[in-house]
Amino acid sequence: INHGFGYQTLYGHFSKLNCKEGQSVNRGDLIGFVGNTGKSVGPHLHYEVHKNGAPVNPINYYFNDLNAHEYQQILEASQHPSQSFD
Repeated sequence: INHGFGYQTLYGHFSKLNCKEGQSVNRGDLIGFVGNTGKSVGPHLHYEVHKNGAPVNPINYYFNDLNAHEYQQILEASQHPSQSFD
């Protein structure tokens, strides 16, 4: 999804898409259904944030309602390989 201002989000492992390339979507719209494709070992959503074509840590765009201590805990946990936030 192109969010403008150089930001894009990428999603992987959908079992079915619910929108088409170039279609406008709004926050809360259903864009697809979680799947188990490729070499994944279970149903999940692969999610990436890109800024000007380069991947950035998506943790910087989550959890805006956390206090500073809670946010720091999540940020530290995100540095561990294979960390899941479900």
